[in-house]
Amino acid sequence: MNWIKQAMRNWLMSERPIGSRELVVAQTDTPRLQAGLSFCLYRAVGGHVLECRIYNRKTDSNDSTLYMIYEDQDFAKQVAQAIMLEQMKL
Repeated sequence: MNWIKQAMRNWLMSERPIGSRELVVAQTDTPRLQAGLSFCLYRAVGGHVLECRIYNRKTDSNDSTLYMIYEDQDFAKQVAQAIMLEQMKL
């Protein structure tokens, strides 16, 4: 079974456009529910989608918010603004 997964991974990785980059901010083996705030960045047509997840221990629930970052916007400024808004929710 592992060879199928590896073949699928290799096929998917070969489909990337030249010059694309992948950013891993933090990687752990612990469950996602342990962390308080996590971010995931997705490519989209015309920009990026930033997903912010907050785990609330009191209610034992995950709340997520999506932020659209368009190609013509300053990427770093929009990410910083999203982080600031999510920190204010904590």
